[in-house]
Amino acid sequence: MKINMVDIKQGHTYYQWIYASVASIGFMLFGMEAGWLSPITKTLQSEHSPLGYPLSSSTISLCASVTAISSAFTVFLYSYLVDKYGRKWIIFAITIPQALSILMRIMFPNVVVLLIARSAAGISASGVFTICTIYTREISQSNMIGRLGSLQVVLQFTGFLIIYLIGAFFEYFTVLWIFLAFPITMAVLMISAPEAPAYLVKRGKIDDAYKTVAFLRGVKTDDKVVVNEINEMQKQEEEFNSMSTIGMRTIIRDKSWRRGLIIMLATFTLHSWNGAFAILTYASAILSSTGNVFDISPQLQTISFPIVMIIASLSLTGVAERFGRRVLLAAGFLISGLALTALGVAMLVKQYGYVVPSWLPITSMMVAVAMYAGSVRPLPYVISTEMFNFQVRAKVMGSIVTYGWVIVATQLFAYGPLTATCGLHVTFICYGIINFLGVIMCYIMPETKGRTDQEIRHALAHPKSKTISKPT
Repeated sequence: MKINMVDIKQGHTYYQWIYASVASIGFMLFGMEAGWLSPITKTLQSEHSPLGYPLSSSTISLCASVTAISSAFTVFLYSYLVDKYGRKWIIFAITIPQALSILMRIMFPNVVVLLIARSAAGISASGVFTICTIYTREISQSNMIGRLGSLQVVLQFTGFLIIYLIGAFFEYFTVLWIFLAFPITMAVLMISAPEAPAYLVKRGKIDDAYKTVAFLRGVKTDDKVVVNEINEMQKQEEEFNSMSTIGMRTIIRDKSWRRGLIIMLATFTLHSWNGAFAILTYASAILSSTGNVFDISPQLQTISFPIVMIIASLSLTGVAERFGRRVLLAAGFLISGLALTALGVAMLVKQYGYVVPSWLPITSMMVAVAMYAGSVRPLPYVISTEMFNFQVRAKVMGSIVTYGWVIVATQLFAYGPLTATCGLHVTFICYGIINFLGVIMCYIMPETKGRTDQEIRHALAHPKSKTISKPT
């Protein structure tokens, strides 16, 4: 069923922006946690390390990857809790392990506690990527999904910028105290947030669902837009209830859901090994290793990355609903592939004694992280939430996010040994090739923008069908 856009324009989207922003603070927390090691690594490896002794490169790699590992093991817990207790209160709950993680680092500065604290942060991060994504999708009207989804990326990279800035100018413990204020703020703001309408329908709270949709759309409860949305949710819920219990086995047996799951798992493999996340985590070290001399330190140079990423994310917000998801994602993979291949080739050429322009390494890295922010990072999540209807969305997203975290962990943990064995140049050329494979994957996946659940399921079940190949 398609909603009349004229009717939607009679209301407003203020509350959708507000509460999507509040939920997306979780992505800011993740950005701060993921970027925390970049400015702090030099301190942790110094003779004056706050942990009592300098950490080895392998320990730093373990600190980087343990967050993703713990995330992978807790996603399915969130997938269960979010359908039992609702989206709102589980989002509130994910701030707790993040706050505890920061407090542990402040109160018990040693390596063992640092690893435990980073694991606790991973528990929070798994909830962010599983639930905050679903919540934003379910409070958004159809023509706002792309914009509000890209907002998550803007805040994630704002988190990188904040941690890079305070990490460059403040000492270890001051950085952590400032960091602690953010999960506390998010928890307080989430108290006033509405529950997702789809969850209310799932629990039979139809009157509350009407009120919530009307509130979020800025119209009355008897407005045609509200009635149509709730009717569509009830219709899907009735179809869901008429089926036997849907587990992962049922999803895998269904042709369209199975194909959609395989496509997204493959996409997330390429997304996770895109190379940009390794750049963000080890930015200062990579810049130092290029051998180019600048008047400012690598720690300050890295601040340019989140600035570029925020600009790219804001650009996506402006164009997300003008182009198909596949086109934007393919463009991101293609440009990333060119940039990272150029970076790897430049490093290789320099090893043989040739002169490489000093601007080339940092420019290539900035282009790669810009494409990550404006395309490769957000769009797989947007496509995943659009590809599956709300009855199976939590289960499927749980599987996808779990897999994604495992792959991210392998990339972060493998980065150190890979660069030590093969060199930075081979590593980044490999990243470039992976991005080119991403372009091919975009050709295989169906377009989801502007499509109903039924149309997307048809496209998945009949991939050669041309009837709905183009987005509206």
